[in-house]
Amino acid sequence: MRTRTTRILAVCAGLMAAAAGPAAAQDLVYQPVNPSFGGDPFNSSHLINLAQQQNDFDDSSFDPPSAQEQFADSLERRILSRTSQEITDRIFGENPQESGEFTVGQQRITFDQTGDGQIDITLLDLQTGAETNLTIPTPQF
Repeated sequence: MRTRTTRILAVCAGLMAAAAGPAAAQDLVYQPVNPSFGGDPFNSSHLINLAQQQNDFDDSSFDPPSAQEQFADSLERRILSRTSQEITDRIFGENPQESGEFTVGQQRITFDQTGDGQIDITLLDLQTGAETNLTIPTPQF
């Protein structure tokens, strides 16, 4: 029995050796598909169509702001921008103040120039009591 198993193994090994031929291979080359990453620019319309088909987000619940709301938002941003410019001028302007306090709506803004070349700014929300402290180095001109 042992000789028979040995013969079968020898025949199988011989057949495997005879069947084995030379291996053929080539280098793997990556070519990107997405044109954003160096791929073919003609793929862009195909890829955007696939993305739009897969997009199941429904934005019908979004109501664009009215012209009045847009104007109010724009006016609020301009007023806040002007207020921040006034505060900046009082801190860094021609006649800088050592300390000051401003109240804008429900926000109290205080600043204090410390002697170690820094400005401490505190933003206090008068409704919630939330406080934010900023420490800014004083620019040396």
